[in-house]
Amino acid sequence: MINQIRNPAPRLATLILALLAIGFAGTALAQYPIGTLDTTYYDPDRNNRAVPVDLYYPAEYPGQGQLPADPPPGGFPAIACGHGYLLSAGLYAWVANDLAASGFVVAVARTGGELFPSHPTFALDLAFLTRALQAAGDDPESPFFGRMRNRSAVIGHSMGGGCSFLAAAGDPLITAVAGFAPAETNPSAIAACGQISRPVLIFAGTNDCVTPPASHQIPMYEALAGGWRTLLTITGASHCQWAAPSTICSLGEPCSADISRAQQQTTTLDFLRLWLTAVLFDDAASAQSFQQLLASTPGVAYQQAGLETAAPPAGGRAQGLVLRPGSANPFQGRLSLSLEAARSGPVIVEIFDTAGRRVRSLRTEALADRAASLSWDGRDQYGRKAPAGIYLVRARDAAQETWLRATLLR
Repeated sequence: MINQIRNPAPRLATLILALLAIGFAGTALAQYPIGTLDTTYYDPDRNNRAVPVDLYYPAEYPGQGQLPADPPPGGFPAIACGHGYLLSAGLYAWVANDLAASGFVVAVARTGGELFPSHPTFALDLAFLTRALQAAGDDPESPFFGRMRNRSAVIGHSMGGGCSFLAAAGDPLITAVAGFAPAETNPSAIAACGQISRPVLIFAGTNDCVTPPASHQIPMYEALAGGWRTLLTITGASHCQWAAPSTICSLGEPCSADISRAQQQTTTLDFLRLWLTAVLFDDAASAQSFQQLLASTPGVAYQQAGLETAAPPAGGRAQGLVLRPGSANPFQGRLSLSLEAARSGPVIVEIFDTAGRRVRSLRTEALADRAASLSWDGRDQYGRKAPAGIYLVRARDAAQETWLRATLLR
């Protein structure tokens, strides 16, 4: 797929430096250079149907066809994005670029551009793209080999938003759904919401007279079967400002926005970035930050349900793998750690230095009652005192990894 392949093997030291550069709060993501590609995937289950896309991904260097960057622990999540009716894929570079820089691989579909598009077909294209991106992570001949996470989302604007709900209803392996002024479709996206009990984030605008919230986004939100679901309404936001400027969209929009396009898109990205990190990386800190942003952002109203199923829920047992410091950090002498897992099985906890060298292995056995307390005495595997400095603690089980930064003082 990408021809300019240098060496696709992941490098732990590069990842560690990236984690250090961002201060490492939860699984917060580095800001990556953005790679782009005009490519086509072929669906073998539909007679090798061609699904061309604009692909955006975290890269080693910015530009067309560059090699993907080394991934965070567990890999990059896959996101398929659907465009609005008669709108081109390129009008959504604003969201695809931002998400790629934040550690997501985004495929913006270029199908569905007909005068009379088939909504079920477009939905199948979106669902297929999530699987195709994840399959690239298992293909030794793909530059994405070993770089993709087993989590995915479908997102979209207007028609693409409605089709994202159709896609998720038909594919239970899709992790989450987000829509920008999602539109009712044929068959009904509202009805499809009754089959979805996964994380959902719906954006609506008070100045949207193309897909008014009362007849589109609100019924979708109310029809959802369960899960952590949020309807976020931006005061003054219009329908077409969830795309780049488009004459076609403007001709079909009889009302105007009370906020700028940049303000509408920036507000959307502030919420979307946190929400996707929370649900696709099981990141408690991002889930809590998302909730705090909801409560503190002027010009935003929201409805919400299923918060107890957020990933992980605030104040509840982790739904993934959580590693926390149990004592002061930076530390002298001994660092206490608290470990919690959502599933039974062995958990490996290791200490690495900033060059990516393993300093100490702390445990390899299963957790009792899915939780444990452990500590590091600041010594390496040979019992020697490790030098003062920054270290990374990695916990991993069969499904995922999580990291914690620790500073050793002498």
